[in-house]
Amino acid sequence: MIFSEQWLREWVSPELETQQLIDELTMAGLEVDGSMPVACQCSGIVVGLVESIEPHPDADKLSLCSVSDGEESFQVVCGAPNVRAGIKVPFAKLGATIIESTGAKPFKIKKAKIRGVESNGMLCSSEELGLEESSDGLLELHENASVGEDIRSSLKLDDTSIELDLTPNRGDCLGMIGLAREVGVIARQDVVPLDFPIPIESISDRFDVRITAKDACPRYLGRVIRNINLKSESPLWIKEKLRRSGLRSIDPVVDVTNYVLLELGQPMHAFDLAKLEGHIDVRFAKKMETLELLDGKEVELTPDVLLITDASKPVAMAGIMGGMVTAVSDQTQHVFLECAFFAPLAVAGKARAYGMHTDASHRYERGVDYQLQRIAMQRATQLLLDICGGEAGPITEAIGHLPES
Repeated sequence: MIFSEQWLREWVSPELETQQLIDELTMAGLEVDGSMPVACQCSGIVVGLVESIEPHPDADKLSLCSVSDGEESFQVVCGAPNVRAGIKVPFAKLGATIIESTGAKPFKIKKAKIRGVESNGMLCSSEELGLEESSDGLLELHENASVGEDIRSSLKLDDTSIELDLTPNRGDCLGMIGLAREVGVIARQDVVPLDFPIPIESISDRFDVRITAKDACPRYLGRVIRNINLKSESPLWIKEKLRRSGLRSIDPVVDVTNYVLLELGQPMHAFDLAKLEGHIDVRFAKKMETLELLDGKEVELTPDVLLITDASKPVAMAGIMGGMVTAVSDQTQHVFLECAFFAPLAVAGKARAYGMHTDASHRYERGVDYQLQRIAMQRATQLLLDICGGEAGPITEAIGHLPES
């Protein structure tokens, strides 16, 4: 489990320095395996506003940019493909320094001439800030970012990623909410409750769900969400929380389900609704059934493997990984969002038997709270509507043999 210290402090913020927090977690039985800063060390980089651009007189792929730091404007030569007037980006002013890694020499920004034109500073990508290993263009900041603000403050870069080596009995700490409760106990502080608007059900569309394997799947929830816009981009705050927790941004749908996985400890999955047939059924595999997984691997399923199926075919290995045939793509307009509780013994060891280990299987094998699914569904729905738009239908729920309270 990797988590961002700042994200944890949004839930509960004990009066402990980072190393003290690490020591307290370890002493509580949540062993810290390592920690690292979330960005490279830098100074003199601020939020800059690109006021205007014009072509470089002697280079087709370079632009002359007028960049404001909130007080004055500077001419900067930039070759990024996404540079344009009106965007806000990290602006390394003259004298700014960037230290790429521990022990490395500082890189200092100096006045330069690029193809005969003076450049007074540098516009930065996420790679140059140490946020990504590589990037294709400038890091575009939120439109509400304050021009001239130090980038470390604007992006909250004074943060640490902490990795926990949790024992199998501490599955409750595989989500930020559970980890925050534990830290709240350690620090004797109340935890900030999760608060978000409940999404409005604006359509009546349902997709039928059934459970055949009632012991293996005590609860399964599904919801139709129509007319999403997958050309939308996940906001930077979600991308950063994912990155600082060891996950990369993929697309808004996957990002939302991964975010809820990290926040609540509840795995989720989204199917392309147009690729589903008839209904959903949770059952064990039949002889000779196969499934092409999202990683491109085709597996032959044994009768002890729990599946999510539609009326004609398997569409996912329950609690492990979805199938390629119903995967969300950039052409997807309507999704079926699922959220389930699978019995730990029904999932345990199945991923390893196929040479896999996923974030979902890691959590289901250790036990997920069987009362968490509805709040996770509401949380993911609202995030998806906020990012991609669309209309949500009612939650459809099927119940198997739930654990006794």
